[in-house]
Amino acid sequence: MSTWTPEAIRALGVTTDLPTLGKIFRVSRTRAYQMAHTGEWEQAGIRIVPLGSRYVVAVQSVLEVLGHGNARPGYGTPVPSGRLPCTSSAETASRPGQGPVARDAKQPPAR
Repeated sequence: MSTWTPEAIRALGVTTDLPTLGKIFRVSRTRAYQMAHTGEWEQAGIRIVPLGSRYVVAVQSVLEVLGHGNARPGYGTPVPSGRLPCTSSAETASRPGQGPVARDAKQPPAR
């Protein structure tokens, strides 16, 4: 594909691979893998998840970097930390007078 439109990128689905990401940004396959290895894609705002010997690219992050992130209905606001808010009762503990607290939160030492 010579021209990548927002619609063509969305048509890739939720994820894509590094060679396709390289084509979108007009860099070689080798350079796309180098950028994933060094973290350059992440620094640019593109979310990449290594899975075994391959990388999975979040298409929505590509659209966001290109300025088309909010153009698709049905996508929620991304969580800046990349983690979903803690909503499971297994992940929270209730303290009297303090409400739910994340289990991994720093707690003062017991006396």
